[in-house]
Amino acid sequence: MAKLTAEQLLYLLYASAYSITGTVTKSVVKSYLTKAWKETSDEIYQALQQQQLIEPAGRGRFAVTERGEKALVANLGATDYRFDSVKGPKVLNVLLKCLAKATEGYSQFKSSEEMTFTEFERKFQKLYFEERNRQELRGVVAIHSQELCHKFTEENSISQEELDHYFELLKSTGKIFSVIEKDSELIQWVE
Repeated sequence: MAKLTAEQLLYLLYASAYSITGTVTKSVVKSYLTKAWKETSDEIYQALQQQQLIEPAGRGRFAVTERGEKALVANLGATDYRFDSVKGPKVLNVLLKCLAKATEGYSQFKSSEEMTFTEFERKFQKLYFEERNRQELRGVVAIHSQELCHKFTEENSISQEELDHYFELLKSTGKIFSVIEKDSELIQWVE
């Protein structure tokens, strides 16, 4: 599934929320973007169109594709973006619709390689503590990220790109502390 930047995610969200009869104009979506993103709205549009998440639908109008809706649902579940302003009921209704898709019947949209960040975090944490407990019985604890990630991919269906992205997200959010020692990355779950 396509990994969206924060501006692409919001562009797709607003496009879904303000679509009239399935289509919306670029100017309507642009009007809801922040000032900085309004200046790059054409580039955002082009990037989404190249990924086939939106498609032109007549003069000045476009529609969110089915693939775009799936990407929106998947990325909303894994985004670290935080809304800092109150949006209208249309946006909230689309968010609720996406949450409903994510919780019931979303498995029909998921490919075998897709996993939400929350699901990844839960499974990775479980695997980490299993490995730590196993090593504590031997008396020495040294958890190598490469070995743990390899074991994770053996037990779960996830692409290498998605694994790398989520693993970096764990580090950047402070859930995992890592240190490089002798060309090997050692990790520790921050408790």
